[in-house]
Amino acid sequence: MGVVLTKEIVRVDQVVGEDKAQAVVEGIINLPAGKPDISRVISVKAEVDLDSLKISILDGKIMVEGELEVDAMYVANIASQPVHAVEGRISFSFFAKVPGAKKNMAVKVMPKIEYSKFSFDPQRPREISASFVIQFLVKVLQRVEVEVAVDATGPADLQVLKETVKLDHIVGDASSQSIAKGDIAVPNVKPDILEIIKVQGTARTTQVKVLDGKIIVEGVLDVGVLYVARVPENQPQQPVHFLEGQIPFTTFVEIPGAKESMTRIVRVEVEHIRGRKKDDRTVSVEAVIKVMVRVYETKVLDVIIDLFSPSEKLEVKKIELKVDQVVGENENQIIVKETVNVPDPKPDILEIYSTNATARIDNARIIDSKVIVEGTLLVETLYVAKVPEGQPQQPVHFMEHEIPFTTFVEIPGAEENMMLDFDLIVEHVTASFDPASPRKMEVRAIIKLFAKVTETIEIEVVTEVIEPEEEEKPEKPEKPEKPGEMPPEKPSLTIYIVQRGDTLWKIAKRYNVTVDSIVKANNLQNPNMIMPGQQLIIPR
Repeated sequence: MGVVLTKEIVRVDQVVGEDKAQAVVEGIINLPAGKPDISRVISVKAEVDLDSLKISILDGKIMVEGELEVDAMYVANIASQPVHAVEGRISFSFFAKVPGAKKNMAVKVMPKIEYSKFSFDPQRPREISASFVIQFLVKVLQRVEVEVAVDATGPADLQVLKETVKLDHIVGDASSQSIAKGDIAVPNVKPDILEIIKVQGTARTTQVKVLDGKIIVEGVLDVGVLYVARVPENQPQQPVHFLEGQIPFTTFVEIPGAKESMTRIVRVEVEHIRGRKKDDRTVSVEAVIKVMVRVYETKVLDVIIDLFSPSEKLEVKKIELKVDQVVGENENQIIVKETVNVPDPKPDILEIYSTNATARIDNARIIDSKVIVEGTLLVETLYVAKVPEGQPQQPVHFMEHEIPFTTFVEIPGAEENMMLDFDLIVEHVTASFDPASPRKMEVRAIIKLFAKVTETIEIEVVTEVIEPEEEEKPEKPEKPEKPGEMPPEKPSLTIYIVQRGDTLWKIAKRYNVTVDSIVKANNLQNPNMIMPGQQLIIPR
C-alpha cells in the first residue's frame, strides 16, 4: 500500500544571513545660486534615501551604494537676517559580509543615523560641512515556495512524526506612488506671505481596506510651511512665521489573493514635497507619496518531519528550511509629556514656530514575555525669541532637547534569546508655553511601538515519499537440521538502554517497530518522559 501525502504550499522568506556595518559619511552642502550667504547655521537633518540604494552581491559580500538627503536651515548674512533652507545630497558606500549570499537573493537594508555633526567656516560663507555615523543592518533573504506535507495515509503501521510551526505565509508585496495636492490657507491671526522659506510634510494612514485583491490606503499629509511675512516698513513685527495644514490622499496597490482577514503592514513616506505661493493668503502644495504594503497570513501548521513503516521500505525526501518562526506580535501607544527649559545661552520664547521629534532606541530587550524599549525622544524646536526693543534683532532660534521614555508590549512566549523586530514611530508632537514663563516649554508626543518576535528555526520537512520497487531475491535453501537438533529460536524482544538525546521515535525507527508497540510493551504513562539509563523492552 502506497503512502499518500496531504500537502500545503507555503511561501516564506528564508533567512540566508545578516550582518551589521557602520559607515562614516562626510560631505559639503553648497548654497545654490540665488541664496544669500550664511551667517549662522540653525540645524542640519539627514535621511538615507532608500530608493537610491544600489546593491551588489559578490562571493558572500554585499556592496551598498547610496545617498543621504540632507536638509539644512540657516540665518542669512543680510540686515533683516531671514531664515533660509537648503537641500543637498551626500554619497556613501559600505559593504557587509553574509556567507551564502547570491545574486538572485533579496537584500534588506535598515539604516539608523547614530550621530550627526555640522560646522560652518565664516571664511567660506556658502558651504556647510556635515558628517554622520550610520549603522546599517543588512539581512539577506531568499523567497521560497515549498510544498510541505501536513498529513499522511498509508500502511496500518505507518509512523508519522510532526512538528508545529508558526510561519508568515507571504501573499505579496507591492508599492505605488500617488500625488497629494491641496491648498493651505494662512490663519487669520497670521500676516500675509511675502516669500516661502521651506515646506515640509509627513504622511500617515487613517484607514486601510482590502477589496478584490486591492489594498486601499487613505491618509493625511501633514504640512508645515515656514515663510517670510509681508511686514510694513518701520513696524517692529516678526518677519518669519510658521503655518500648518492637512491634505487628504487616497491610493491603492494591487496584491492578488489579498483578503480582509489577512495581516497588512502599510508604510507611507513623502518622497518629495514642494509648495508655491498661490496668493498672499494661500500656499499650494504638491507631494509625491510612496505607499509600501506587505500582506501575509500567519499559518500554524503541523508539518511532517519524518515517517517510516515497519512493514514497508519507504524512501523519504526532505527539504531543509531556515525561516523566522513567528512567536507573536503586538503594538502599544504611549504619551510622553515633559516640561523642558530653554538653554541658558538662548533668549526667551516669544512664539514657537515648529517642533519636530524623532525617537532614538537606547535599549530593547525581551523579559518575561514582554518587549521593553528604552529610548530618547529627540525634540527640535524653532522659535521666535523675545528680544528687547533697541537691541540687534536675531529673532529666529533653534534648540534641542532629549527626553527619555520607556514603553513595552506583551508578547506571550517571547524569550530573551529570540529575534526582535520593531518600529518606533512618533505619530504626533506638539509644544506649548505659558507667556508668564517664557523659559519653559511643555512637549507632548504620541509614540507608537510595533514589535514582532521571531525565532530562526532550521527544520527538515518531508516533501515526498517513494516506495522503491521490490527486487526479487533468490530463495536461500534451508539449512538441513541435524537429527535430534531443534531449529534456533528467533529472539522475540530486545532490551535497550536509553541514551542521552534518545526519543521513542528515534528508538522505534532504529529497530523498525511502532512507537505504540514500545509504549504498550513498557506500560509507559508518558511517552515523552524517558530517561538516560532506563531499560526499554523492544518487541520484535
